[in-house]
Amino acid sequence: MPKTRVGRSSGYRIGLFLTLPFVLVILACQSEPEPQPASTPTPVAEVPIQDRWTTVVDTVRRGDTFSGVLLRNRVGVQEIADILGEMREKDLFSPRSLRPGQVLSLSRDSYGYFQQLRFHISREEILSFEPDGDSLFAQFEDVDREVRLRKFDGEILSSFDAAVRRAGGDYRLTLKVADLLAYDIDFFTQVRENDRFEMLVEEKFVEGEFLGYGDVVYVAYDGQVADCEAVYYEWGEDRKGHYQPDGSAMKKAFLKSPLNFRRISSHFGRRFHPVHGLYKHHSGVDFAARTGTPVVALGDGVVDYRGWKGGYGNTVRIKHNGRIQTLYGHLKGFAKGLSRGDRVEQGEVIGYVGQTGVATGPHLHFEVIENGLQIDPLQFRSEPAEPLPEGQLAAFLNWVDRVRDVREDMVSGQIVPTIDSRTFSADLALGVTQPR
Repeated sequence: MPKTRVGRSSGYRIGLFLTLPFVLVILACQSEPEPQPASTPTPVAEVPIQDRWTTVVDTVRRGDTFSGVLLRNRVGVQEIADILGEMREKDLFSPRSLRPGQVLSLSRDSYGYFQQLRFHISREEILSFEPDGDSLFAQFEDVDREVRLRKFDGEILSSFDAAVRRAGGDYRLTLKVADLLAYDIDFFTQVRENDRFEMLVEEKFVEGEFLGYGDVVYVAYDGQVADCEAVYYEWGEDRKGHYQPDGSAMKKAFLKSPLNFRRISSHFGRRFHPVHGLYKHHSGVDFAARTGTPVVALGDGVVDYRGWKGGYGNTVRIKHNGRIQTLYGHLKGFAKGLSRGDRVEQGEVIGYVGQTGVATGPHLHFEVIENGLQIDPLQFRSEPAEPLPEGQLAAFLNWVDRVRDVREDMVSGQIVPTIDSRTFSADLALGVTQPR
């Protein structure tokens, strides 16, 4: 029988055909690979939009204009027009009120586009502007404000100012209280060693930083020559003021002295320099003071004499009403622009201490003339302003009791939440008991 011959290619095909089932069986028997977990994307930190802004801060300098400061910081003309337009339309701020020291901060995004302008009018007021579509959004920002009530008391050893500082206050508090009591106490002639004072004063804080003093809620001065007591009271629509415990007004038609405590402190710096001498003679009182010390009008009136007056030297005489005149002599000079016939206000500077005329040293010669007769200025009693309305007196007397209770409960330097006469009166009307 002849042999059958198998070629190489056909043998290869047969081998492959016989091998393939075994390969498939082997592959089927292999375990499936474990599924791999989906990869977690790397988190991308969100950056606040403001963190991508660039902010520049600029301080208003002398001679600056509002638009000039913005131009200096590359704000566009149209943006400046929009900002000024918003301020004018909403009566937010007058560019004429710009003053050195105010701060503006301008923010732009990463592309250089305007995003925000913050204008620090003061530490209490921040005005901001931000784009809002095709227009501009302006608002006053909320700031963290706090008002606390603090007790100050002390004894005079050298001067009132030194005693206030020793009690924890500063010159601003000294001037504030001196202004308040200027109708009853002459701080140049009536302050004596061992005199005492007691005060409840509001302290204002913004963002935790001490800003200054608010209302003097209560003050009492117990002196050998002068004493007084005053309580701050608010009622009605914008009606407020300091009153004596019986409801009579602290403010009077005339100040106690023509040498204003505030003016002298401002003129010579923060430390109070008391007047060292006081001399009485037949026609008035001489106040010994440094040359150049400002002299103020004792009350509202009209200048009826301004010029040289014999031994009085440079003199100003003011007619206050139909019966009272005051005279100020030996002046070094007159307030700028002061002329006969001018109307002046209480506390307005009318001249400066000198020694013109017959004078052996710098001092102010001061007279009060009533119905044509010279009277003793130290005995002159001024009529108070209008007292509290009769309908407010009962509520005020309750408020005085409340304030005195708070004063008694507090020790020197203690700080408590402030008290408010409006809230107190409203609670009283509703029968709410005030906590002691």
